[in-house]
Amino acid sequence: MKKKKFGGTITNWQIHTLSTKQEDIDNMYPGEGLQPLVMTGTVVEDKLGRWRPGYHMRSSFIKKIDRQKGEIETRNTIYKVEGKENADIFPDLGDAVLNIFY
Repeated sequence: MKKKKFGGTITNWQIHTLSTKQEDIDNMYPGEGLQPLVMTGTVVEDKLGRWRPGYHMRSSFIKKIDRQKGEIETRNTIYKVEGKENADIFPDLGDAVLNIFY
């Protein structure tokens, strides 16, 4: 299995729940253990150079949320999250979050 990149630190983060069926995600990404969830938040630091500090971001599907460690693992990346959950400028947008592109 390929080691995931550390994407940096995100603050003011929010988890968005999608209506996508778990079965459909498992069929599209077999064996990856992804959930119908994505994260948005404000970039503190992006180790991969995709966003500048203060930019807003949206993740790929979430694989694992570790609130104790303050880490979120997505399909592509591992992020450190700071601050309170549900503190993004957006509430849980559900499927509408998929219309956000950067």
